[in-house]
Amino acid sequence: MAGEFFDPRFTPPAEGITYAPRPKRLEGLRIGIVDNGKSNAGNILKAIGEVLGERYRMEVVQISGKESPAHGVEPHAIDGFKSQADFVMAGVGD
Repeated sequence: MAGEFFDPRFTPPAEGITYAPRPKRLEGLRIGIVDNGKSNAGNILKAIGEVLGERYRMEVVQISGKESPAHGVEPHAIDGFKSQADFVMAGVGD
């Protein structure tokens, strides 16, 4: 029986990867948070945001929830992160 098989090996893109510019300082950066909907994920990320706020005067400017861990971030949320946040934290929790 013929069929397709998934090949788990990663093939790097031929054009390479362009990374986002890295900030020179941590002071005053704006944080975006993606809550993937797992238990405690949002709470943990918010707590990390608070610590970063206390230590580096960072501010959480956007929190976006996903329908489930398997779903992607909504396009309007991505647009908000691009325009408002200097970096985005995402994580899991249980």
